[in-house]
Amino acid sequence: MPAQLSGIAFLYVLLSGCSLHAITGDMMVEYTTDHMVPHLMAYGDPTTACEAGMALGPFLAGYGRVTDEPHSAVVPTVLSAGLCDEQAAWEEGLRSARAIRSGNAAEAKDARVAEKRFRAGAAMRFYEAYLRTEKMFGVLGESCPTFDSGHEELVYLLGMMGAVQGVANDRAAEGQAGIPLDVPRKAERGLKCLNNERWWHVPSALRAAIWTIVPGAAPDGVDPWSIIVESAQKGGEQGIRLAYAIYVQALAGSGKTDLLRKAIAAQAASMAKVPSNPKWKTLDALAYRQSRAVSDKLWTQAVGHRTPFGGFGELPGSEPEEETEDDDDLLDDEDVGATTPQDNAAIAQRPSL
Repeated sequence: MPAQLSGIAFLYVLLSGCSLHAITGDMMVEYTTDHMVPHLMAYGDPTTACEAGMALGPFLAGYGRVTDEPHSAVVPTVLSAGLCDEQAAWEEGLRSARAIRSGNAAEAKDARVAEKRFRAGAAMRFYEAYLRTEKMFGVLGESCPTFDSGHEELVYLLGMMGAVQGVANDRAAEGQAGIPLDVPRKAERGLKCLNNERWWHVPSALRAAIWTIVPGAAPDGVDPWSIIVESAQKGGEQGIRLAYAIYVQALAGSGKTDLLRKAIAAQAASMAKVPSNPKWKTLDALAYRQSRAVSDKLWTQAVGHRTPFGGFGELPGSEPEEETEDDDDLLDDEDVGATTPQDNAAIAQRPSL
């Protein structure tokens, strides 16, 4: 750029009252909402999404110091960052279960402490996503906002999911995040503002899940479980199985192991039958991971290891498990090249680079 034009541009910035930081922040928010979030949603890898959230969430949030608060960009990133903590909490829960089976009390206690720390971290991030959603749209549940774009609707939905996931993780962390008890009820009312069909029947599934845990929340004569089942089936037909994951987690929290076995099998069957929606592969892969985490816990508690590779859809006791003589035989028998629609749903559909 010639020096004269550069000087004119600099003078324009000064006279307009804008700072370079503010202009950069506005550009970054626009890029995040228009390009980065859609790319990550279609990529099919929740790990990439969570790590991007960890790296970019604070970076984007910092622009709130020099321009308008970038809630629309921060909500997806901070929610994604919470997934990293949640994943780590799942692993510590499995470590605890294995230690209990082996009679190692110290290891089990250490794992439980670590799990609660990660749960607290996840709860705080999910709760931040909810709070930013409320700042962006107003007090949730009082009235429905006017959405200016599909991205704004997505942000609103993610905020509602953050509310529910935040409360669940905060309970597991003994209330460390201090999320108010009225948050689920506010989220339940706010979910009415979303088009259920457009968002894969997640709003109806989340509302019904809240009804199962909040006394008196369900409308008279309404069976929450039948609504979650219907929502899961319809969402699966659209190639997004978040409602299935909500169903599985709700059943696990309620101790309904008999129905849990059927729900996991139904999600696996749906994955084998209906491919992920190409625009939202990451959300479908996330639904799989969340349900697989429940399956892993049940497998580990029963037999000492997580869900067998390619075995999502089965739970211990449904079929006899083959025993091996030693570790060498176990490794020799492992078909490392085996693939299934369940365990490779995200990877198989990931776009090439």
